[in-house]
Amino acid sequence: MENRIDRKGDERLYQPKIHSDRIKTLYGLKKETGKPMTVLLDQAIHDLAERYKVERQIEEESDYQKVEPETWEEICEVRRLLDQVDYLECLAELEQFKGNGEGRTTN
Repeated sequence: MENRIDRKGDERLYQPKIHSDRIKTLYGLKKETGKPMTVLLDQAIHDLAERYKVERQIEEESDYQKVEPETWEEICEVRRLLDQVDYLECLAELEQFKGNGEGRTTN
């Protein structure tokens, strides 16, 4: 871990206020570790972002991998019903074409 944060190419962005209790805790960590508070904050934000990234990744993967058999059967049933509706619509169109005599006529 560096002792300074590289500000080269850094933008001037909004800097949020931090509760005084957190500043006191941060100052205590600075004394204990010997690292500047900005470095500690930068590392804490990085670690937090990595933790959330990993948690989101695990949640997304588990959603795709965990499909209960009952749910899968429901999905299949809905798909069969939709296919049946499409089939019936095609039959209706076919009957319309047959009702035109020898087939579709063009003008």
